Amino acid sequence: MVVVGAGPAGLVAAIAAANFGAKTLVLERQKRLGGKLPFSGGGRGNLTHTGEVEELLAHYHGGKKKGEASRFLRPALFAFSNFDLMRFFEKRGLPLVADPQGRLFPRTENAREALEILLAEVEKAGSRILLGTKVETIRVEPPDFVLFSQDAKVLARARAMVLATGGPARPDLGGSADGYALAESLGHRIVPPRPALAPVIVKTPDFSPFVACAGLTLRDTAVALFRTKKIREKVGDVLFTHRGLSGPAILDLSRDVKPGDLLRVALAPELGTSSEAERHLRVKSTSWGRKTLVNFLWELGLPRRLSQALLVSLDISPAKKAAELTRAERKTLAESLARDCGHPFPVAEVGGWEEAMVTRGGVDLDEVDPKTMGSRLVPGLFFAGEILDIDGESGGYNLQAAFSTGYLAGVSAARFALHRGQDRANSPP
Repeated sequence: MVVVGAGPAGLVAAIAAANFGAKTLVLERQKRLGGKLPFSGGGRGNLTHTGEVEELLAHYHGGKKKGEASRFLRPALFAFSNFDLMRFFEKRGLPLVADPQGRLFPRTENAREALEILLAEVEKAGSRILLGTKVETIRVEPPDFVLFSQDAKVLARARAMVLATGGPARPDLGGSADGYALAESLGHRIVPPRPALAPVIVKTPDFSPFVACAGLTLRDTAVALFRTKKIREKVGDVLFTHRGLSGPAILDLSRDVKPGDLLRVALAPELGTSSEAERHLRVKSTSWGRKTLVNFLWELGLPRRLSQALLVSLDISPAKKAAELTRAERKTLAESLARDCGHPFPVAEVGGWEEAMVTRGGVDLDEVDPKTMGSRLVPGLFFAGEILDIDGESGGYNLQAAFSTGYLAGVSAARFALHRGQDRANSPP
């Protein structure tokens, strides 16, 4: 059998298939292995997340209906869970440890060590890898798939095939839409891909005062997405950039953000609701009335840069004394701070493929059997990883989906290939 793509999903598929007994060949168009894995978690390797499988499943999106991605992924995550992944790496000398948010990293905080273990397992299992080998076309010649290069040279023949080519996010790290064309040529529908886990660019006039806040992070704040009405909300860290907003809360919402939408970010959620925040401002202004508003907000917990930017954006003089706040100004200020309202940031656009961490869209889930990751249209064809119409939230969920679907696709493809007459090479694990 053959695996197309040597990212996390493809490598795990190759290991699982070879250990199950199938002679396995991996074809990778890049001249390096691992896809985005070496760069995950800023290079630290956020491989997965803590919690039971049911908890993890709540953090996936995709498909036509609410909850469809979670239902689709259930068999894969139970076949190879986050606990299985932890045991896999720990058994090979690389234990995973959790941070306060539940994200799991190698104890060494080096993603490349996780990749090295995967590559060692590929070699140990007897799989072969060909780098710099792009699959241009695939033809079905029963009982085989025939894979061709750009110059029409036959690259491989296989009874079963796993497409694990990823998506177009981060082309600098190997992201590509090539796999979609291959899947379409075999009759599969592709849900139009869009960037996900991407920063949001805020309209310039509105964001100009906040440019000076670049690099500043708000911890565990409330963010809501509006488009005529509230669409989604999230609690998490928000990072100010030179062009807009990023950080886990923004990245997780970005899959649903469109130009013209409004993001409301609570700048001081600890002050409570807007009415509670307004009352707090009124009470404190009686005792701190002689302080300038910049210092007043700083005493309330806001960084000075953010205090300055907020006041300028609301057209309130930073040099104004707290006691001089009008009722209308106090109300507006409270709304920007409060957890049930938040400061408005009108969206100009969502970061493109060069900034997105993952892809929204891909192979239609209706055309894939979640129990095997096998095509419902083409016998012997299997899918794994980001090529599927599934995207997870930030925190290790996407890599876990890649590992889990890769494992299930690899085992299923090996079963199919062996049933169709491919010689058994090893014993099942």
